[in-house]
Amino acid sequence: MRTVLIFDLDDTLVLQDKMTVEAVRFCTAFLGLDPDVFWATFQRTCRDAFEALPSADWCRMVGISAQEGLWGEFGGAHPALNQMRRSLEGYRFKAWHDALDEHGFPDPGLARSIAADFAGLRGRRYYSFPDARAVLTRLKAEFDLAILTNGAPELQWSKVHGSGLEDLFDSVTVSGDHGIGKPRKEIFDIVMAKHTGAAGFVMIGNSLTSDIRGARNAGIPCVWYEQGDEPKDVPVKPDAVIRSLTELPRALEAVLHPEA
Repeated sequence: MRTVLIFDLDDTLVLQDKMTVEAVRFCTAFLGLDPDVFWATFQRTCRDAFEALPSADWCRMVGISAQEGLWGEFGGAHPALNQMRRSLEGYRFKAWHDALDEHGFPDPGLARSIAADFAGLRGRRYYSFPDARAVLTRLKAEFDLAILTNGAPELQWSKVHGSGLEDLFDSVTVSGDHGIGKPRKEIFDIVMAKHTGAAGFVMIGNSLTSDIRGARNAGIPCVWYEQGDEPKDVPVKPDAVIRSLTELPRALEAVLHPEA
């Protein structure tokens, strides 16, 4: 029997936020804006527009972010996904238009053009962390590997397929396929049911609020991949902390064999 390592996907194995920021900066560079100031504005207008969507509650439940709504594909038969698809054009326009308007560019045509350019550019960018494949290959000799990711099915599966890491994993679970996401215990139960007879489970992820809290809800040990941008006032404590995937083998040794 082998222990199963359950990995988060976004910003644990696959670069997410960094790619979004870079794509926003690329698409607006010709306007001469301060990129950091515009990004702060854009995050707010995205969040405000996203929260107004009819499907916002379901998106929160399965872990779909406002930024993903700007470029992701939301295929599937779930009524909330149908609702999301109907809302995408208006959502993307409002998020971009409101941010550009605040910075002196009120032209609706400009907002529509940049929204389309961004969606096309960001949707083609799936990059794993540089050390991910080497570290996972090393771990696979000793552990079974699983992915547990929050998000819309088509969008998250496209990341899995595009990451170059899919062949290393024994199972993949996407919250949107089940209508429930981290940190709920039930989504962890679904992963565990795919690995009957496992010696145990360990969660590895970058989010205290979903990955680490979720592991605590499921009663399994966890490793937090700290990257400096997560609020630290979340009242949950991991069993170990890493700041690079290369630190994971040693952290797992400490978590699984604390007496050694």
